[in-house]
Amino acid sequence: MEEYEEILSIVGSAPWYRLTGMIPKLHGDRVVVEMEIDKSKHIQALGTAHGGAIASVLDSAIGLNVNREVVKRGKTAVTAQLNIHYIRPVTEGKIVGVGMPVHIGSKVTVGYGEVRNEDGELVATGTATFYIIERKFKD
Repeated sequence: MEEYEEILSIVGSAPWYRLTGMIPKLHGDRVVVEMEIDKSKHIQALGTAHGGAIASVLDSAIGLNVNREVVKRGKTAVTAQLNIHYIRPVTEGKIVGVGMPVHIGSKVTVGYGEVRNEDGELVATGTATFYIIERKFKD
């Protein structure tokens, strides 16, 4: 899906992705979102990755996988709600998020995702609800 690779390039160059160091990539039939935990950016006062950094990876992984389907309709899905369950702390290394659509409706969609550390251990799981809007990633 060459068109979606172009969308991932647009998303990956967005200011939030550059600031956080998130990198979206096609991996088989899924989009994965990688982030190298940077001790100068992502660590909170107790020495572990901030929950917001992990949540950003999860939200993006679910959203980008949901949008693989939604953009076929000429629309975009944007986050309306995110539920996250933190399983284990991360202090360094790469985290990788992957998501999948659970339900895609005409106005709302729901997805599921996981974030794992570089050893493949589960860091967080979650679900997200997205509104489907008319705006496109590109014209």
